[in-house]
Amino acid sequence: LRCRLYSTSWTRPRQVTMLMWFSGHSRTAQRFPVPESLFEEATMQPYVHNCFVTVREGRHIYQFCIFFKWHLHLRANVLLSRGDHKF
Repeated sequence: LRCRLYSTSWTRPRQVTMLMWFSGHSRTAQRFPVPESLFEEATMQPYVHNCFVTVREGRHIYQFCIFFKWHLHLRANVLLSRGDHKF
């Protein structure tokens, strides 16, 4: 699964490959992304949250699944932070 990673360690987003977990060996097996494999500081917060975002641009509709960590002691993400909002 290709995705864009906005890491706290980098100054620009990067295209990366996310691991997938499969529920079986058949073509109809369910697939689940494993974002934990991409995030740092698992000892501080092992949990990964997600939300779905829909962007409407003219006649086009784009849907994204966003994975993120949210913890008081995690570093601020300068790629996503702006003004008084820290992510």
